[in-house]
Amino acid sequence: MPSIETLEGALVECGTWMGGASFAMLLAQRYAFGRIVKPVWMFDSFQGLPPASPRDGPAARSWQNDVRGPTYRDNCTAPLNEVTMARRHFGFTDSEAVIVPGWFDDTLPASRAALSAEKIALLRIDCDWYNPVSLCLAELAPAVVDEGRIILDDYYVWDGCARAAHDFLSRNDLPWRLRAIGRGEDVGAWMVKSSGRLPSG
Repeated sequence: MPSIETLEGALVECGTWMGGASFAMLLAQRYAFGRIVKPVWMFDSFQGLPPASPRDGPAARSWQNDVRGPTYRDNCTAPLNEVTMARRHFGFTDSEAVIVPGWFDDTLPASRAALSAEKIALLRIDCDWYNPVSLCLAELAPAVVDEGRIILDDYYVWDGCARAAHDFLSRNDLPWRLRAIGRGEDVGAWMVKSSGRLPSG
């Protein structure tokens, strides 16, 4: 299986919150190569999560209703100005850390042509609920290169994320295997974009 740095395309995160994972991907490149070799596209509403739907399950709706809960974080709202300030602090350019604010149903279709041309080597989906996860997969998975990786951060956390992944694979008759990241209950899953297993031997 080829490594991410050898694959064509950008790195994309849908649901960046304060930018921690996106900036980590950029800092890792700077450490490994002395420069940024793959830009990171950062998609987020920066207005928090949309309302959970019945497909997201009772735990999701309970979490969203518990506004005083320790993990609520203002419904995962992130101040856009603080994220852009962090980009400047780390010394990344606008073309290295491409911040795309807005709701996914507006920003993903508007960015689809550019990302289809650039290609995606890694797609990280961290947007929790069924509808946004479904939209990210539908809009961006076609731009992921063969052997590219798709990470589903909330697969084991929220029912909606798991349902969206299963529905997408089934609806498109895809054989991509879901694999756990690490161990424990609050871990993500990932899959490799592949047309199917090759014959052995």
